[in-house]
Amino acid sequence: MDRMNDKLDALWAEYRQACPDPDPAPDFMPRLWQQIEKRRTGNARVFRRLAQVCVMATVALTLLMGAVLIPRIQAEAFFAGSYAEELAAEHTNADYTDFLTAGDLR
Repeated sequence: MDRMNDKLDALWAEYRQACPDPDPAPDFMPRLWQQIEKRRTGNARVFRRLAQVCVMATVALTLLMGAVLIPRIQAEAFFAGSYAEELAAEHTNADYTDFLTAGDLR
């Protein structure tokens, strides 16, 4: 077990030499954030533009539907009566004797 710990300690020492800690300078964090923002703006610009295009297409489609399609559909499906009146108009010609004799199977 000691031999494995020695190998691990040697590996950590080699890692520390290969990747030294950055010097804590006063402008370390501002430089780090500048690098992060530089990487972020490249990818974000593409997605922001794509989102703007999708929003504008949605607005145009909504206006088209509201101004052109919905009035045409409503004009075709306009009824003067209420739902109850339409149902009553359908059943005025029904002969109720047909319903009574249909249930009799003798």
